Amino acid sequence: MKKSLILFLVFIIPIVGWSQERPDDDKQGAIDQIIELVSENLETEDLDFTTFLEYLNYYYSHPLNLNRASREDLKRLLFLSDFQIESLLDHIRKTGKLKSIYELQGIRGFDLQTIAVIEPFIRVSESSERADLSWDAIKEEGKHEAFARYQRVIEEMEGYAPISDSALAANPNNRYFGDPSRILTRYRFRYLNNISIGVTAEKDAGESFIGASQPKGFDYYSAHAYFGNYGIVKHAIVGDYQAQFGQGLTFWTGLAFGKSADITSIKRSAREITPYVSADENNFMRGAATTLQLGSFEVTTFFSNKRVDANITALDSTSESDFLVSEFSSFQTSGYHRTPNELLDKDAVWELNTGGHVRLTRDRFQIGATGVYTDYSGAINPSTQLYRKFEPTASPFVVAGFDYQVMVRNVLAFGEFSQRFDGGTAFINGALISLDPRLDVSLYHRHFDKNYNVPRSNAVSESSRTINEDGFYIGVNAKLSRSFTLKGYYDLFTFPWMRFQAKAPTKGNELLSQLEFKPSRRFSSYVRYRFENKQEGYDLGVQPTDEIGWRHRHWYRLNWQLTLNKVFTLRNRIEYIHVDLPEGDAQNGWMIYQDLIYKPKWPAKYQIKLRYALFDTDGYDSRIYAYEHDVLYSFSVPAYYYRGSRAYLILGYDLTKWSDLTVRLAQTFYSNRNTNGSGLNTIDGPARTEVKVQLRVRF
Repeated sequence: MKKSLILFLVFIIPIVGWSQERPDDDKQGAIDQIIELVSENLETEDLDFTTFLEYLNYYYSHPLNLNRASREDLKRLLFLSDFQIESLLDHIRKTGKLKSIYELQGIRGFDLQTIAVIEPFIRVSESSERADLSWDAIKEEGKHEAFARYQRVIEEMEGYAPISDSALAANPNNRYFGDPSRILTRYRFRYLNNISIGVTAEKDAGESFIGASQPKGFDYYSAHAYFGNYGIVKHAIVGDYQAQFGQGLTFWTGLAFGKSADITSIKRSAREITPYVSADENNFMRGAATTLQLGSFEVTTFFSNKRVDANITALDSTSESDFLVSEFSSFQTSGYHRTPNELLDKDAVWELNTGGHVRLTRDRFQIGATGVYTDYSGAINPSTQLYRKFEPTASPFVVAGFDYQVMVRNVLAFGEFSQRFDGGTAFINGALISLDPRLDVSLYHRHFDKNYNVPRSNAVSESSRTINEDGFYIGVNAKLSRSFTLKGYYDLFTFPWMRFQAKAPTKGNELLSQLEFKPSRRFSSYVRYRFENKQEGYDLGVQPTDEIGWRHRHWYRLNWQLTLNKVFTLRNRIEYIHVDLPEGDAQNGWMIYQDLIYKPKWPAKYQIKLRYALFDTDGYDSRIYAYEHDVLYSFSVPAYYYRGSRAYLILGYDLTKWSDLTVRLAQTFYSNRNTNGSGLNTIDGPARTEVKVQLRVRF
C-alpha cells in the first residue's frame, strides 16, 4: 500500500501548480441522465463511459455554436433525436441564423425541458469562427487536463491475506501478485476539436507495479495523437482509437447501447474514428486511421495490430519465440492480470484488423459500405459444447456490409446488411416515425444467422453477441400533456439454435412501460414496469438434464427528484423485483434509497453528494442494479442483493481555479451474512468499504 500511495503522489504532485482556469459548474446532472438511461439494462457493474461521453465534456468547456453545427456535431450532444436535429437544420436554412437559444422554442420538437438539458453545452453566435492552427493559437487556446485516481477496498480480502511459502508454492494462483490498490493516471491536451494528444496508464487492484510479474510498471498503457476537422482531413489518428460504422453490424468498437426507455436509442449513431481515452483494456484499435472528406463522400481507412488476452489451449513448441500461442478457445475480456493463470492469458494472441468505410451523404439521405479483414496469430479451438458448433475454427475473417439512412418527411428509415464471406449473413432494418409532435414510434427488426460470427460486430440485440437471433421491436413515446409523458417498448425475440446453458432453440419477450410526470423544472418523477419472459436451460440437481423452462422477471420502480432550491437536490427511489426461475422456484427483492446533493452557488469551492440505501433480496437472481454518482470519469452501477444497506459520500473541493480534489467513500453492509465476495475477493466479515481519491488539474 505504501508503494501505491507514493506512486500516486509522485505522478500528481508535480502538476498541481501548472494550470489556470475557472472551476467546473455542475454539468453532471445532464450527463447522469444519459449514463443511467443507457446502463440500467446492461446488468454489469464494470463499465467505462469515458470515451462515450467525451464530446459532452468537450462541449461543456467549448459550447457548440448551433449556427455552425453540422448534423454530426448535433448528434454528439446525445440529447437530441434525429427529428429534432433535422427540424433545427431546416429552420436555420429557411429563416437564417438563430438570434438566441430561446428561439428554439419555436422549432418543432423542442420544448423547455429539452432546451434546459442542452443549454450547458450549446451557444448561439453569428460569428464564422474557424480553427486557427497557428502555433500561437494552439499554445494560447489549447487545454491541458491531467488527473490521478487512487482507490482500494479497506477490508482485507483473501487474495491479499498472509500465506505460507509452502501453501503458495502448492497453489500459486491462491494469492494476487500485487496490493489491493487501483491506480489510474491520465493526461490529455486538446485544441478545439482539431488536435488531441493523450496518455493513460492503469494498474488494477491485485496487479503488481514494477515487480517480477510486471517489470514495465503499470499493467496497461494507452496513447494517441489525433488531428482532424480541418480541410479535407476529417480524422487522422495514430495510436489507440475507436472505429464505428453504420449500425454496428459489420464493425463497431467501444460501448454501444440498445433498448431503454429512450426509444430512439434503438438507432445507432456511429462516430467513425475517435481517440480512445478509456481504461477498458480490450475494446479498441491500436494503429492508425484516417477519414477524408471529399465533397459528399467520406473515405475512411484503418489499420490495427495489437495483442489481446485469450484463454490458451496450446502453445507452439516448434517456434523460436519464447511464447507463441497456436490455439485458444475464447477471448479474455476482464483485463485482470493478478495471478499466474491470468498473466498467462495476457497479450496471448495478435489481433490484426484492417479495412475501410465509404459514405455518401446527401441532405436527408446517407449510404455507406464497410469492408473488414480480421486475422489472429493462433487457431480458434472453441469448446465442444453443441451451442458453439457453428463458430469458426480459423481466421481470417472477411466481412462486408452495407448501411443506409433516409428521412422522408416524418419517417427516418435505417438499416444494415452484412455478410461474412465464409459464414452467415445478418441484417437489421428500422424506422423512427414522428406521427405527431406528441407521438413518436420506433420499429426495429433484426436477423442474425447462427453462423454469423464476426469478432467486432455490436448491433442492438437481446443477447450479448450478434449471432443466432431474430427479433422485432416496437417503441412508443407519447406526450400526453405538458406534464405527462408515456414511454415504452415491446420486444419479441427467438434464438433458432442452441445458446449458452440452453440445449434447444429458445424464445422470449420483453416489455417496458414508463409514465413520467414533470410539472416544473424543480420536480420530476416516473413510475416504471418492466417484464422479461425468456426460456433458459436448467438443471434439477438430481441428474444432468436438457430441460428448458421459463424465467419470468418483473420490475416495479417509483423514482422522483426534487430540487429544493439552487443548492439542494433530493432524489428517491423504490424498486421491487419478482423472479420465477425455470426450476420452479421464485425470488423477490426490494431496494429503496435516498440521495442528497448539495452544491452551493459558485464561487463556493465544495459540493457534497450522499446516498443511503436499504435492500433485501432472496438471492443473486433477484439482484437490483442502481446507478450511483462517482468521481469524474468514474462510473458505478452496483448490484444490490441479499440483505443489508449501502451508503456513499462524495466530497468535492476546488483547490484552486484550475484544480479540484474529490473523495468518495462507499460501504455495503450485509446484515444476513458473515462473509461477502467470492473467490480471492472474499472478505471475512459483513462489510465492504471502498475509498476513492481523485485529483484533477486543468491549464
